Amino acid sequence: MADDFGTARNLDVELLRWHLAAGVDAILDDIPHDRFNELLVNDGNVRTGEPVIGNKSPHVQREPIARLPAASIVATGSSEDWVLKALEAAHSAHSLAELRERLESFEGAALKRTARSMIMASAPTVSGVLIIGDIPEADDDRSGEVFSGRAGIMLDLMLACIGLSRETVALTTALPWRPPGNRAPTPQELAVLTPFLERQISLIAPRFILSFGTSTAQMLAGRQDQLLKLRGQWHELKCDDRVIPMLTTLGPSHLLRHPAQKRYAWRDLKFFHERISAN
Repeated sequence: MADDFGTARNLDVELLRWHLAAGVDAILDDIPHDRFNELLVNDGNVRTGEPVIGNKSPHVQREPIARLPAASIVATGSSEDWVLKALEAAHSAHSLAELRERLESFEGAALKRTARSMIMASAPTVSGVLIIGDIPEADDDRSGEVFSGRAGIMLDLMLACIGLSRETVALTTALPWRPPGNRAPTPQELAVLTPFLERQISLIAPRFILSFGTSTAQMLAGRQDQLLKLRGQWHELKCDDRVIPMLTTLGPSHLLRHPAQKRYAWRDLKFFHERISAN
């Protein structure tokens, strides 16, 4: 009996590892489903509260369980049309609170249908520094807070090394919603969501931007290079009537996965600190 229990436990652990490797690391529905109680009986029309065993139908039949139509995870319409609608919605917002409302009601991003939380900046910056993460992580999606979990601890350490803290900077992510399985965003998703990121920057009006990952460089600077080629480079972003310097580097989540590359991030952080201290 003990051996059977141990074997079953090992199989469960291996199944969880397989799901994580496949990118299944978040629950998309708040209510668990007992799929055994949703099996169709032989007539194909009636559902039962008891599982079907073998090929036999249960003796007691119940009324069919009403099923809600599944929400589409694909935004209908052309990308060009949604980009124009995004531009209109973003520019009509005159505060971060209004921009959040526009994002919440925007239907051109299918990501909102699979994510639990929306991530964006909620306050201006005291130090004049805006930190832009790549995409929300699983911890961010669950908590609704940007840079949470282990990545948040790493970020606090990184900022402390250059005399900053999350209380003195503005924090956001390039995309407001986490792509399923932490996959890379598509070019269409980046194009549709770029106006909202640009409007965030305009409303926050930072003097400097520290960017993690590749998404921000793609959306704001049109760069398609790999992260290790982008890191350590300054980009001059035009925002309203100003030019904002943005440095791209390796983010906390990336460094947790690749700790040997912390030396590159440290060089970039010192480079960033020298630039903002000189100004």
